[in-house]
Amino acid sequence: LLIFLSPLSAEESEYTNDSFARLSFLTGNAYIQRAADLGYEDAVVNIPITEGDRLNTTDGRAEIYLGNGNYIRLDKETKIDFMNLPKKGYDLARVRVWAGNVYFHVMALEEEKSIEIHTSDVSIYVLEVGLYRIDVSQNRETEIFVFEGMVEAAGESGSVLIKNEQRLEVSNARFTSRPSRFIASAEDSFDKWSSSRDSQIRKHLAKSYLPEELEDFENELAEYGDWVYTSSYGYVWVPGGVDESWRPYYNGRWLWLSLSGWTWLPYEPWGWSTFHYGRWHWRYGLGWYWIPSTIWGPAWVSWYWGYDYFGWAPLSYYGYPGVIINNVYYPRYGDSYYPYRSSALTVIHKNQLRARNVSRVALSRESIKKLGKINLSKESPALKPTTSKVSAEKLGSNKLMLRKIEGPTERGETKQLTRSTIKKPGSVDAKRADTKAISSSGPSEKRRILNKKSSSNASATSVKGKEPKTSSLTRSIKKGSYGYPSSSKISAKNYPRKIKTRKTSSLVNSITRGTSKSSRTARISTSSRGSSRSTTSKRISSSSSSRSSSSSARRTSSVSRSSRSSSGSRKITKKK
Repeated sequence: LLIFLSPLSAEESEYTNDSFARLSFLTGNAYIQRAADLGYEDAVVNIPITEGDRLNTTDGRAEIYLGNGNYIRLDKETKIDFMNLPKKGYDLARVRVWAGNVYFHVMALEEEKSIEIHTSDVSIYVLEVGLYRIDVSQNRETEIFVFEGMVEAAGESGSVLIKNEQRLEVSNARFTSRPSRFIASAEDSFDKWSSSRDSQIRKHLAKSYLPEELEDFENELAEYGDWVYTSSYGYVWVPGGVDESWRPYYNGRWLWLSLSGWTWLPYEPWGWSTFHYGRWHWRYGLGWYWIPSTIWGPAWVSWYWGYDYFGWAPLSYYGYPGVIINNVYYPRYGDSYYPYRSSALTVIHKNQLRARNVSRVALSRESIKKLGKINLSKESPALKPTTSKVSAEKLGSNKLMLRKIEGPTERGETKQLTRSTIKKPGSVDAKRADTKAISSSGPSEKRRILNKKSSSNASATSVKGKEPKTSSLTRSIKKGSYGYPSSSKISAKNYPRKIKTRKTSSLVNSITRGTSKSSRTARISTSSRGSSRSTTSKRISSSSSSRSSSSSARRTSSVSRSSRSSSGSRKITKKK
């Protein structure tokens, strides 16, 4: 027991379970731009989203799971920034909507105004659980629809409450109308898509096997596997449709996140809960099975550091790296060296740590045997990405495509290029992107870009003498702590479902007790929390706008805003 608990006491993670949002559903294409990074990467289901990241949708729609039943849904051609996500001692979640249509489905609210939504026109503070839609057009206009719940909107002229089945229009930071009634029904395709996602999420099974913190994944796991009772751990989950060569942390890739370090991105649709919570065991006749727990981690594995290789093995329920030899599983294997014959071990070359799919570059058992003795450690590799190279490619007379160079990805593959944003040549952002692309490339890459530029002027020139000084696009990376489970025993028993009650805000009570508009206004103005937020809303809006504008100037890629299409416009019908 002491051996199991000793590494756990050293766990002092700066993040919480809610510090990482999950891209839970995706149709079409979407892209993620990491904080302080120039290039974009393709968004895929289960990819983690952290504070400071930007998400763009193009021809598809995306759903982001914030935890505790809270979801954000993005329509086509939508761009948002995750300005803040909850951390230890600071539970605020703040989102900036640049353009497009966004649904906010809030099922849990720690306290009033703990969720903020900002646009270029208005700051919106969520006061109750409910369903909200925010439409932001490219001509600085914002529409707010409250299908259920209540929010406070703050602009240059003050703040106003928007209640259930009310809407409000804001233009250039000024309210163009007072809150008015509308029929809360699904009018366009985005409304209908969001409603279908709500119906899917609200499905409840007759029997639950997960603790309350993980109940949102109950339906997902039931669809892709089965629950089996074991005498040692209670109910465990067995994935379906996996072959004999499959093992945990095998079908996916590693991502570097500044908050958590090397983080596993599973390609299995059910992989978010099973690879970031709980432990994996193996049993003859049953195969791999998952034991749930409630603490989020980047990856619950022990690492192998070799001279030219990295490897890992999933941790067992008891905190040891699991070992499988001759169809026998050892959850407490305590020898000094890890056996190379264990089918739970995965090893790759150090240059393949960021491979697009680990299963395609993993070493065979014969190759692992040649490595000699294998020591495992709970610390993740010290190797960290240092640069993000971006190349500029001219598409036409007035367009420029930025591409992020990922480097070697898989055995036999060339450098992976991912699409990014389009800039006009001659603009400040395009010039910066071109300069940074040249300065961050190697000698051969610099010559290629420089020759390409000179050839457009019909004069072939060569790069002579000293080459341009390489400017570092080094990402500011803070060493992420590697979390391990708490000292409390993991439980996998059958958990009865608790009935959630709707929380009534104190601000709402103070308003409903009033009998006149003047008394309501007085109560709002004398509310210490509401007034402090309202008086500072202008400052928050202006500061967030300035920060966003400066951040947008630093970014070399942006996605054009587009207003809602006529086919997707919302029809508003006033009640007589």
